[in-house]
Amino acid sequence: MNAVLAIMQKDILQWTRRPLYFISSVMLAILIISAVGNTVAGANDMPFGLYDPDRVSELAQQLQNSKKFRVLIYDDPDRARSDLARGNIVALAEIEPGMLEDKVRIVTDGYNPLVDYQISMGLLKGLTQRSGQLHLPLESSTLFKVDFNLRDYVTPGLAAYLCYVLACMNLGFSWIYEWMERTYRQIVLAPNGLRSAIIAKTSIVTIEASVVLWLALCLTSRLVGFTLGHNFLGIVWVTLLSMFCFTCLGLLVACFLRTIRIYTMTISIAGVALMFVSGVVVPVEGMPGWEQWFARAFPMYYSSDAFKGVMLGTPADYSHDCLVLLVWAVAALTIAINVLKKQQAKL
Repeated sequence: MNAVLAIMQKDILQWTRRPLYFISSVMLAILIISAVGNTVAGANDMPFGLYDPDRVSELAQQLQNSKKFRVLIYDDPDRARSDLARGNIVALAEIEPGMLEDKVRIVTDGYNPLVDYQISMGLLKGLTQRSGQLHLPLESSTLFKVDFNLRDYVTPGLAAYLCYVLACMNLGFSWIYEWMERTYRQIVLAPNGLRSAIIAKTSIVTIEASVVLWLALCLTSRLVGFTLGHNFLGIVWVTLLSMFCFTCLGLLVACFLRTIRIYTMTISIAGVALMFVSGVVVPVEGMPGWEQWFARAFPMYYSSDAFKGVMLGTPADYSHDCLVLLVWAVAALTIAINVLKKQQAKL
């Protein structure tokens, strides 16, 4: 126990002596949460054209109330379509008064599916079997009454991704560098030294990276404007468990990739791939079948699901999420210990 505390005290002392490293880690987390989150969530003031010659529709007010569109009123349909073709507006709603009810035709440029999805053209095309026009009354409802937007939905996934980045990078850099130091070799070669080093490293990296993420979330929630929910204790526990899982995975990878350049490249590439297939950018349910299987085989998906539950209050299988994260952590740690014991014998 004394050896564990000594190593942890040494790491904390190094952490406090390197404030630039701590500040840069917080800034990295803030940048990912704010910039990437806003990019994925999309614009909140997309220019949306409206041609309503009789001024009888309430569509303009409804679009404004959605807080996603900036409505531009047109009196000339040809000018409206010309602006649509030049990209001055993302879509055009044409109102045709009818005897019983008004008919609305939504026109887009047709070659930007991401914009189409943002303005619900995917639903419109699905209902009309790709005819491009809708002649049916449309009504929508949800099973769960929620009070959050797309930006709020994206942030928990980014928090899970940051757990991976902060934990793996922090653990990898400190472990690979210190494993080659003479003083650290003396610690490892001491009785129970390897076990003490592993316990101390995984613990201190989990705590340090968690503090960075908590600071970034608290700062960006006010800066960008997303909800953190009312279950901060739940966020704390999910963060610690996710960080511990990814710390153990980082230790396992560092055992095999013992140069910092190869380790950084591998972790970075794997992190980007995992972010895209773990529901951070696109919901897993909207992916091809093989990608869904791939996402559910890795822990970032379960970390993201748990973060969504504690931050947004959405249904989440916490027991399953925590069990998968713990299984990954224990499996990675067990393999890493066996590999390190073999490497210890060669020192």
